[in-house]
Amino acid sequence: DRVTGFAIRGGTVAVHRAECPTAGRMTAAGRRAVPVRWRDGAPAGGYRVTVLAEALSRPRLLADLTEVIAAQGVGIVSAAVEPPQEHRVRHTYTVELPDREALTALMRAMRSVPGVYDVYRAQPVMASAPS
Repeated sequence: DRVTGFAIRGGTVAVHRAECPTAGRMTAAGRRAVPVRWRDGAPAGGYRVTVLAEALSRPRLLADLTEVIAAQGVGIVSAAVEPPQEHRVRHTYTVELPDREALTALMRAMRSVPGVYDVYRAQPVMASAPS
Protein backbone atom coordinates (compact mmCIF):
# COMPACT_ATOMS: atom_id res chain seq x y z
CA ASP A 1 0.00 0.00 0.00
CA ARG A 2 1.12 3.55 -0.67
CA VAL A 3 1.33 5.55 2.56
CA THR A 4 1.51 9.20 3.50
CA GLY A 5 2.39 10.85 6.79
CA PHE A 6 1.22 13.97 8.61
CA ALA A 7 2.94 15.86 11.41
CA ILE A 8 0.75 15.96 14.51
CA ARG A 9 1.23 17.18 18.08
CA GLY A 10 4.39 16.37 19.98
CA GLY A 11 6.55 15.77 16.92
CA THR A 12 4.70 12.55 16.10
CA VAL A 13 3.89 11.48 12.55
CA ALA A 14 0.53 9.83 11.82
CA VAL A 15 0.78 7.39 8.90
CA HIS A 16 -2.23 6.53 6.74
CA ARG A 17 -2.80 4.61 3.53
CA ALA A 18 -2.78 7.14 0.69
CA GLU A 19 -6.43 6.39 -0.18
CA CYS A 20 -7.61 6.62 3.46
CA PRO A 21 -10.42 9.18 3.94
CA THR A 22 -8.59 10.55 7.00
CA ALA A 23 -5.56 11.38 4.85
CA GLY A 24 -7.83 13.35 2.51
CA ARG A 25 -9.37 15.26 5.43
CA MET A 26 -5.94 16.05 6.88
CA THR A 27 -4.76 17.41 3.53
CA ALA A 28 -7.94 19.49 3.17
CA ALA A 29 -7.42 20.85 6.70
CA GLY A 30 -3.94 22.08 5.74
CA ARG A 31 -1.93 19.52 7.70
CA ARG A 32 1.69 19.31 6.60
CA ALA A 33 2.46 16.10 4.71
CA VAL A 34 5.65 14.30 5.70
CA PRO A 35 7.35 11.86 3.28
CA VAL A 36 7.15 8.31 4.64
CA ARG A 37 7.78 4.86 3.19
CA TRP A 38 7.61 1.24 4.24
CA ARG A 39 10.70 -0.03 6.02
CA ASP A 40 12.50 -2.91 4.32
CA GLY A 41 11.57 -6.18 6.02
CA ALA A 42 8.68 -6.79 8.37
CA PRO A 43 8.41 -4.81 11.59
CA ALA A 44 9.05 -6.80 14.77
CA GLY A 45 5.34 -7.47 15.29
CA GLY A 46 4.52 -8.16 11.64
CA TYR A 47 1.83 -6.41 9.62
CA ARG A 48 -1.73 -6.06 10.92
CA VAL A 49 -4.50 -6.32 8.36
CA THR A 50 -8.27 -6.75 8.64
CA VAL A 51 -9.85 -9.19 6.20
CA LEU A 52 -13.48 -10.17 5.73
CA ALA A 53 -14.79 -13.53 4.56
CA GLU A 54 -18.34 -13.85 3.27
CA ALA A 55 -19.78 -17.35 3.21
CA LEU A 56 -22.86 -19.51 3.31
CA SER A 57 -23.60 -20.26 6.95
CA ARG A 58 -22.81 -23.83 8.01
CA PRO A 59 -21.58 -25.77 11.04
CA ARG A 60 -17.77 -25.66 11.62
CA LEU A 61 -17.24 -22.65 9.33
CA LEU A 62 -15.52 -20.67 12.10
CA ALA A 63 -13.31 -23.66 12.98
CA ASP A 64 -12.41 -24.27 9.33
CA LEU A 65 -11.50 -20.63 8.68
CA THR A 66 -9.37 -20.26 11.81
CA GLU A 67 -7.63 -23.56 11.02
CA VAL A 68 -6.73 -22.33 7.51
CA ILE A 69 -5.49 -19.01 8.93
CA ALA A 70 -3.30 -20.80 11.48
CA ALA A 71 -1.95 -23.16 8.80
CA GLN A 72 -0.68 -20.08 6.91
CA GLY A 73 1.43 -19.12 9.95
CA VAL A 74 -0.75 -16.07 10.60
CA GLY A 75 -1.75 -14.93 14.08
CA ILE A 76 -5.33 -13.85 14.76
CA VAL A 77 -5.47 -10.61 16.77
CA SER A 78 -9.28 -10.39 16.81
CA ALA A 79 -12.26 -12.12 15.22
CA ALA A 80 -15.95 -11.28 14.90
CA VAL A 81 -18.82 -13.13 13.27
CA GLU A 82 -22.00 -11.31 12.30
CA PRO A 83 -25.27 -13.20 12.79
CA PRO A 84 -26.42 -15.01 9.62
CA GLN A 85 -28.83 -13.20 7.31
CA GLU A 86 -30.57 -15.32 4.68
CA HIS A 87 -28.05 -18.14 5.31
CA ARG A 88 -25.10 -15.82 4.61
CA VAL A 89 -22.55 -14.83 7.23
CA ARG A 90 -19.62 -12.40 7.41
CA HIS A 91 -16.47 -13.13 9.41
CA THR A 92 -14.05 -10.31 10.21
CA TYR A 93 -10.48 -11.13 11.24
CA THR A 94 -7.67 -8.78 12.20
CA VAL A 95 -4.52 -10.77 11.62
CA GLU A 96 -0.80 -10.28 12.04
CA LEU A 97 1.08 -11.28 8.90
CA PRO A 98 4.76 -12.21 8.92
CA ASP A 99 5.31 -10.09 5.78
CA ARG A 100 3.33 -8.16 3.17
CA GLU A 101 3.44 -11.00 0.65
CA ALA A 102 1.54 -13.32 3.02
CA LEU A 103 -1.77 -11.48 2.46
CA THR A 104 -2.40 -12.89 -1.03
CA ALA A 105 -1.67 -16.46 0.09
CA LEU A 106 -3.89 -16.04 3.17
CA MET A 107 -6.84 -14.75 1.14
CA ARG A 108 -6.44 -17.56 -1.41
CA ALA A 109 -6.41 -20.16 1.39
CA MET A 110 -9.50 -18.64 3.03
CA ARG A 111 -11.36 -18.73 -0.32
CA SER A 112 -10.64 -22.47 -0.54
CA VAL A 113 -12.79 -23.18 2.55
CA PRO A 114 -16.10 -24.78 1.47
CA GLY A 115 -18.94 -22.24 1.49
CA VAL A 116 -16.69 -19.16 1.35
CA TYR A 117 -17.52 -17.11 -1.73
CA ASP A 118 -15.59 -13.87 -1.11
CA VAL A 119 -12.56 -12.74 0.89
CA TYR A 120 -11.37 -9.14 0.82
CA ARG A 121 -9.38 -6.60 2.76
CA ALA A 122 -11.40 -4.18 4.88
CA GLN A 123 -11.45 -0.62 3.63
CA PRO A 124 -11.84 2.42 5.87
CA VAL A 125 -15.42 3.64 6.11
CA MET A 126 -15.93 7.28 5.26
CA ALA A 127 -18.22 9.02 7.72
CA SER A 128 -20.83 11.25 6.15
CA ALA A 129 -21.05 14.85 7.20
CA PRO A 130 -24.14 15.85 9.19
CA SER A 131 -26.74 17.61 7.08
